[in-house]
Amino acid sequence: MASATAVVSVNVGGELFQTTTATLSRAGASSPLASLGPSSPSAPHFLDGDPRLFAHLLSFLRHGRLLAPSPPSAALLVEARHFALDVALLASLSPASAFAPLSLRPSALLPLTGRVAPSAVALCPSPPHPASLVAAHGGVVTCYDAALASRNSVLTPLPAVDSLVAVSPALALAGARDFPGVHLCRFPDDASVASTDPDVLSWPGSPSATVLSMATTTASGAPSPPWLFSSFESARRNSSAVVVFDLNSLSPVAEIGRKEVFGADVEAAIPATKLAWLGGHSLLLAAGSHSGPAGVVGDIRLWDVRASATVPVWEVREKEDCFADVAASDALSAVFKVGAASSEVFMADLRRLGDGGGIGLEPWVCIGDGQKAAAAASSGRKERNGCRIECYCSWVFVARGADVEVWSQVELAPEAGGKKVMRRNWVGSELSTKPKIVSWAFGGSRMALARADKLSVELWDSATAAIGANP
Repeated sequence: MASATAVVSVNVGGELFQTTTATLSRAGASSPLASLGPSSPSAPHFLDGDPRLFAHLLSFLRHGRLLAPSPPSAALLVEARHFALDVALLASLSPASAFAPLSLRPSALLPLTGRVAPSAVALCPSPPHPASLVAAHGGVVTCYDAALASRNSVLTPLPAVDSLVAVSPALALAGARDFPGVHLCRFPDDASVASTDPDVLSWPGSPSATVLSMATTTASGAPSPPWLFSSFESARRNSSAVVVFDLNSLSPVAEIGRKEVFGADVEAAIPATKLAWLGGHSLLLAAGSHSGPAGVVGDIRLWDVRASATVPVWEVREKEDCFADVAASDALSAVFKVGAASSEVFMADLRRLGDGGGIGLEPWVCIGDGQKAAAAASSGRKERNGCRIECYCSWVFVARGADVEVWSQVELAPEAGGKKVMRRNWVGSELSTKPKIVSWAFGGSRMALARADKLSVELWDSATAAIGANP
């Protein structure tokens, strides 16, 4: 058996390349590249291919991510199929445009070290980067490269991670509700030099403040300044704010919606526990709720970061059937919520919210079972239901326990009015026998799921079905 460091010389279209058997083995057992043994430059293996494209594929096998071109060209994907790269590798080269929710299928089960189940997952935004995966388990943050060929872990001082975002294949940000600061987790190509003491970003107004939620402008795909939004709450739980950081300089550039709690009036200053950036509208969604004796009460606000850091462009106070979770879609120009009492999905059209607030107006339209929603709102149910909602591309995903449903916008036939409505489908088959979903993420053609008490992360991919259909 050849050594993993044995040198292989390859002549591709008249151009000589040198690499190792270990690098070529990452192409997968079905690829002819994996079977090439050691050879000298004077007697190289010959492969019929485009040397310019092969150079990018070889770099991809070495680093686990595509360095250039980014996003991958159609010609590069054709070349990858020509050399029969493993399906998972081909899927990691697929841009977000390859995402098809009804074609999502389980593609990998990624094990995590230790005895703590993952509490948060994130997928690196794409484009320009392939969808590499980041998972937090205990105080450890682990990154799998886009090809799932290697992993790299960083130990943080956090007892557990509640908020996690992937900025790039080399950088993730982690925060916790009971530990101060946003912690930078860097993943260099060389695992031996991984930092175990990440830098920390803090709220200048309260350095000991903990992190409730995070979002970045890089995840939207729309042209935006490279910003991180972090929702902080002071250690005494009496003040909160969303702080904007420049991801290039890692310095704070703005403070949004600062709130102070006076006395016992907690509901007057509910901190944001969900953030989302709408790049196409240049708006920040900030939402938070509070559960008390009278039930669940929450606030949803939209901020124009460029115009004002003190007055939102729109806000609504939720009482009857308050939200269990909130999300926003650039593609659909809408805000979505899951009712805390009804578990039904509601939609608010951004184009109809108007300017200057809209407090007191009912913005929501139930796109699920309206009768069930009305009955739940009048029942006085006070507990949360644990549902999750997220928007990706032009779809809305809802997690109910172990299952994932997807809502798509469809246009009715002219004879039916021709209007656009939302329709529901299930992702895969119903999975009620599995543990409930505790965290999820979307990126490229992938969906990642973390389930309660499972020491692994499920990776679902829609590109694998399309790849399998190609010759």
